[in-house]
Amino acid sequence: MMTYYLELGLAVLLLSLQFCMTKFYQSKNGSAIRTSLLFTASAGLAVGVMFWVFAGFHISITPFSLLCAVGIAGLCLGYNLLGFRIFSIGSFAVFNLFLMLGGMMLPFLWGMLFLGDYEAMSGASFIGRMAGIVLLTVSMALGCAGEKQTAGADKKKKILFIVLCAAVFFMNGFVSVISKLHQIHDPSAIVGGTDFVFWTNSLNGIGSLIALLILSMKKEKKPMLSGKFPVWLLLVTVVIYALANGVSYLLQLSVAASPLPASVQYPMMTGGSIVLSALAGRLFFGEKQSKTALCGTILAFAATFLFLI
Repeated sequence: MMTYYLELGLAVLLLSLQFCMTKFYQSKNGSAIRTSLLFTASAGLAVGVMFWVFAGFHISITPFSLLCAVGIAGLCLGYNLLGFRIFSIGSFAVFNLFLMLGGMMLPFLWGMLFLGDYEAMSGASFIGRMAGIVLLTVSMALGCAGEKQTAGADKKKKILFIVLCAAVFFMNGFVSVISKLHQIHDPSAIVGGTDFVFWTNSLNGIGSLIALLILSMKKEKKPMLSGKFPVWLLLVTVVIYALANGVSYLLQLSVAASPLPASVQYPMMTGGSIVLSALAGRLFFGEKQSKTALCGTILAFAATFLFLI
């Protein structure tokens, strides 16, 4: 059992590294729409190639899986682009707080309200998880209230930061909802996990590339890479991003097939990613959280474990 916990811990570490690569790119190359699309296109296609290799160079698709993949690709592209804007006016840690909690809270509420998950609506488990939902909501409010980097006293940018974080919360939440719907669908009408991840990332990359080409047709063509971010550094960043994404996913698959309950896996992934992102923001990007924001991070980490009840 200890081996599975170690695999889960490594998966969390690599997931945080994946987010760090996005933040690193933005900090060095800016958050303009074309520079953002350059990264999402490169990263999406790189991850797609990696999962094509994982699948043994053979990829399958079904109509339902393709529909779900298109939806997820669009949502992922949306929150990635919003993330670049958030990084330019606020902190990496608060962005990741909203991103991860959206992916945890909305699927739970969706399953309870629309998928007939009656087991989640009774007993101590229900009470604990509802208390967790309340505390996680408070943690996000504290994250926004304590955000020091939203342009100081600029109220418009503070409001924009909150709106963008809320959008990221719902976008990643619905990514998890669609993934859940795909997972519980008729097995004969869907593709396997590796094939599905190939399609979601490849479509994300292709969509980004198309948008980038359309924008590049305009007469005004500012360089997409700054002098501080040469092509070789873009390639290194994308490769690290793809490797972190791919290996983290394989480790999560391994843990999912283990005796370790899903009710343990998801809170640990969420809580661990939130804490590691806050540490990475401080250590690598010089983001010092206020006491209020730090309380929100700690509360979010603690509240995720109420889902273990």
